[in-house]
Amino acid sequence: MARIQKKKTESAPPVDKFLKPAVGVALAMLAYYFLKGMTKEIRRIDVNDALALREVFFGEGPSGNDFVVLCHPEAKDGSVGLPISSVFQDSHDDGTAPAEYVLMDCDHVLPDSGKTIYEKFKLNKKKRPTVFVSGKVGPPKQVPEKHLKTGGMLTKLLKQMLEPHAAKIEKTKELKEKCLNKDVCGLLLKGGKPEPYVKHAMANLLGKYPNVQFASIDSSLLFLINLEEHLPEFVPGEHRFVVFKKVSGGLSSGDNETKAEGRLKTSILPLETP
Repeated sequence: MARIQKKKTESAPPVDKFLKPAVGVALAMLAYYFLKGMTKEIRRIDVNDALALREVFFGEGPSGNDFVVLCHPEAKDGSVGLPISSVFQDSHDDGTAPAEYVLMDCDHVLPDSGKTIYEKFKLNKKKRPTVFVSGKVGPPKQVPEKHLKTGGMLTKLLKQMLEPHAAKIEKTKELKEKCLNKDVCGLLLKGGKPEPYVKHAMANLLGKYPNVQFASIDSSLLFLINLEEHLPEFVPGEHRFVVFKKVSGGLSSGDNETKAEGRLKTSILPLETP
């Protein structure tokens, strides 16, 4: 009769083999939540500081920043106050939008007008969170509700609004508004679909010359009679570039407080490839 072999019993693995990975995961999770809690505090604008308000509203100040402002009442009598919108906080924590995030009590009454900040800049208080963009980009402009569903959506909109980009000209009258009326404007006249190197070159120009307005036009679709006579002849597939400098005048017809700017005059410098 054959001998029955005894089954080998396997010994349990050392506890430390399981413990060490578990401890590592726990520490990683703790570090994540710790760092998340250390997000930089969002600055509150002192609504009694007229210079600070003008810097935020109109970009008048040394910072030259654009601002993303959350209308948020200041806590009264030492109370905790309302929580900050998670959408605003998440966009702030992302840190990729080219703007400074600040809080402001928009119920504050401005002494020069007797109106609240909501009323002065026609901000809809019923749309929550109430967020507006201002600074060097221009006076306060409220962010539509459709872009305030997540922090990512707000960040995406801010990048589209604030990151430098070339203005797209699709109508003849837009040439004056978006290009000729600027102090200096570089206009790319596309002879067709631009190659990657052309897009890269424009991106470099936008980053290197922030005070110059850049614009583009598809010459294969829109022919500008008064402009073409000063440029090299249009050739399909070939791109042209021209720089305008405003000499005098402008588009403003004036009102009760300001005078008309007069006829817009510009100088032109077409750039040709050697």
